[in-house]
Amino acid sequence: MQLADAARRYRNALLAEGRSRHTIEHAKSALKGLCAVMDGINVTQVAELDHDVLMVYCEELAWHVTAKGTPFAPRSQAESLRHVRGFCRYLVREEWLMADPSARLPNPKKPQPLPRAILEAKEVQAMMAQPDMRSARGQRDRAILEVLYSTALRRTEIANLTLQDVDTAGGYVHVRQGKGRKDRVVPLGQNVCALLDTYVAGVRGDWVNAAASEYLFLNRWGTRMSPHSVWEMVHLCAQRAGIKKPVSTHTFRHSCATHMLRNGAPIRHLQEMLGHVSLETTQVYTRVTINELKAAHGKYHPREKSGKDEA
Repeated sequence: MQLADAARRYRNALLAEGRSRHTIEHAKSALKGLCAVMDGINVTQVAELDHDVLMVYCEELAWHVTAKGTPFAPRSQAESLRHVRGFCRYLVREEWLMADPSARLPNPKKPQPLPRAILEAKEVQAMMAQPDMRSARGQRDRAILEVLYSTALRRTEIANLTLQDVDTAGGYVHVRQGKGRKDRVVPLGQNVCALLDTYVAGVRGDWVNAAASEYLFLNRWGTRMSPHSVWEMVHLCAQRAGIKKPVSTHTFRHSCATHMLRNGAPIRHLQEMLGHVSLETTQVYTRVTINELKAAHGKYHPREKSGKDEA
């Protein structure tokens, strides 16, 4: 059977199934693109579809340029590929193909967005100065900020910390069931360890029912602080410090990683500390520092400043 005829039958099948006009139009566009690529390599019959020729289609998707001259976004690539996979499954159901040639096609690579905001050292200090250290709540909030910046923990991981998870003598914190339900051990700075010792020995017991709770950071009722409460506290400290950037608990995570990378920390050590499964996820921080380097180069390099050749 001709590939173009099979594509037309597939669109009719979608229509008979009651699929939306939006779905059918996108399927039509995707299959039109598939037929055009296949025609370019002299593949016109359904029986000629296999993994190798579909990989050619995937490569064309990656290099495709829209009518506006912009690259085909990964999301658009994924949608086109989804319709091609549906078409291939249809061909197998109709017994025009013995096996699905799209089964092992790779998904388009999603871009890793840069962090929305990175705090400078003076901004971190300004936030640390906001909690009132004369109160138990202030000492708790300061301890949370210090742990966030020292360990780059997520807000849920901070909220779930128990007294047993923190070893101030050894200088580390045990993160149990972090993202992906994985455990990891993260170092704690000496200053943070001292602050936590003061908090636990001095004021943690001031909360109602504190002795009955295993959690490190408690709310007014003596139970575990919620992740949202941790976020609210961080956001409030940023407002009081006059920071205009969009600051959240994750901002401390990004800032800790970026500052360590600037100071020469090996990226694989950061990967372990942050609990990233893939090194590619951690490498987003190298893009931050490279962008900073490019900005500094444009600002301070003699040729960039003068815009003229120098003898």
